[in-house]
Amino acid sequence: MIFGYNTDVKFGNVVYHVQSEARGAELVLQTMVFVQGRCIGKRAVSYSASMAQPDYSEQHIQDLLKAQHRWVVEAARDGCVEDALSIQR
Repeated sequence: MIFGYNTDVKFGNVVYHVQSEARGAELVLQTMVFVQGRCIGKRAVSYSASMAQPDYSEQHIQDLLKAQHRWVVEAARDGCVEDALSIQR
């Protein structure tokens, strides 16, 4: 079973809440970033091609999700979260 990740990151006076999950029905790894409860952007990556690979497993998808979450968290820590997301306007 694939679980999601939640991390709060403070940069300056802003606290980013980074939330990642595997959306099985859509075959998408999704990471959303919230500020004060409002979604400011998301990153969604399909993993459907990974399912056709010989090394496919739930663990592989979990590892991909963890790496994506970590990448967005690091972008928030570095003050460039906008570069990692499709920004919601």
